[in-house]
Amino acid sequence: MLTGSALLAAEPIPVTVRLDSPVVERFLGLGVQWDPYEYPPLPEAWKTTLNRVDFMKPGVLRVMLNASAYVRGFDASGDPRYVWSEGETGIERLSSLLGILDYAQSHQIDVLIGEWSPARGINTRAGRAGAGDPHWARIHAGFLKYLIGVRKYTVIRYFNYMNEPNGNWMWPGGNVDYNAWAQGIRNLRKELDAQGLPAVKLAGPDNSGNWEWLERCATEMPREFGAWESHWYAKDSDVTEGRIEKFLKEKREMLLTSDPPAASKPLFIGEAGMIEGKTNGDQQPRVKEFAYGVLMADYVAQAARAGWASAIAWDLDDAMHVNTGGRVTPPTERTLKIWGFWNTQGAAMGHAEDEAVRPWFYTWSLMGRLFPKGSQIVASDSRAEVRSLAAKRQDGGLSVMVVNESDTPCTVEVKAPGGGRKALEIYRYFDRERPATVEGFASASEKLPAIDMVKGVRIEMPSRGVVFVTSTGSPRAR
Repeated sequence: MLTGSALLAAEPIPVTVRLDSPVVERFLGLGVQWDPYEYPPLPEAWKTTLNRVDFMKPGVLRVMLNASAYVRGFDASGDPRYVWSEGETGIERLSSLLGILDYAQSHQIDVLIGEWSPARGINTRAGRAGAGDPHWARIHAGFLKYLIGVRKYTVIRYFNYMNEPNGNWMWPGGNVDYNAWAQGIRNLRKELDAQGLPAVKLAGPDNSGNWEWLERCATEMPREFGAWESHWYAKDSDVTEGRIEKFLKEKREMLLTSDPPAASKPLFIGEAGMIEGKTNGDQQPRVKEFAYGVLMADYVAQAARAGWASAIAWDLDDAMHVNTGGRVTPPTERTLKIWGFWNTQGAAMGHAEDEAVRPWFYTWSLMGRLFPKGSQIVASDSRAEVRSLAAKRQDGGLSVMVVNESDTPCTVEVKAPGGGRKALEIYRYFDRERPATVEGFASASEKLPAIDMVKGVRIEMPSRGVVFVTSTGSPRAR
């Protein structure tokens, strides 16, 4: 292993940005899952949460809930009775959801909203409506008309009919029924068009694994889906060995063949995370470890290099979801799903330190800030020792991320022929080196004036970690 002066003397690994070779014409920005809370934050914690999301600058939010939160039943005509028909008392039931959507609207963040599981049914006057029942189309159309038409949430772009419909964990008795789900999709698309909501795109199939669902939908229901979206909880080796980029590139090519209009449809990962280490039902303690931030940065680099326009992190805050044992106050060690960037219930659980941002917030927030919505992802070439991602931003700036997945140190030389001279800022994420503010927000480790991008800049990477190179002022100001 090279160290010290030997590292400086090593031949640099070239990272060459090809500014004239677009891979994704319009990046959606990085996303995060932000659902109505099982344990809503207290006012001060909510203020802190908004400040952190401000810094993260997501381009898209995925927001999921059950219709039981807003449907009281059905009238004699079979139409849903919504909580907002009860006035302010009913609307109060939606306060957690509306707080999230208010934030999204005020910051012009695109929203994917949806239903967890129509397969589990909802009681109607005619019986219990399952996934293929037309009652669901009326439920969702009315819900969207209220949110968009009455509440004026114009940022709602996409709708998920069902979370992970391929999974037996989402169906009563574990009996997966593709045909019932597909009928529900067709019902909803028809109803949204009839109700004057053609602009809301159905996103899916929302599969987790079972990638044949994506292929089948591309063949059988290309008109119904206005956005293609899947989940992937990756193994470490999927990331470190570059399988994510290869696989997602193949799936994109399949979509372009089966559904030629897919070239103009959004394509993204609806839930992104690492699966190894998951325990106690649905807890991922590795989100508290430095290495998770490296793996997730590499994951995003590969997805974008493959032509996918976003990845949505699962998820924002542990306090959103109950894991096992039901809802108890305060939560116990196994009550919450541990996947977040923090836990606003940390102090209530006797672990106040858990309310601080976790390491992977560092890389995810920098990717959100430096590869924002509207950026053009461009090709970048490097040797196999490192992975790179590059973008031209709408403000005229350039962003480059380089990931080293090994513990072997290296020096990289980032160049962008045709990029002119640029003032650069360097951000570094390493186990023992990640400069940050008292809030845990990333700080530039170095500022370089007027760098000739033809000659480029050399950067040391002492071990496993991530570096960001960005031009045109400070990301904090954008």
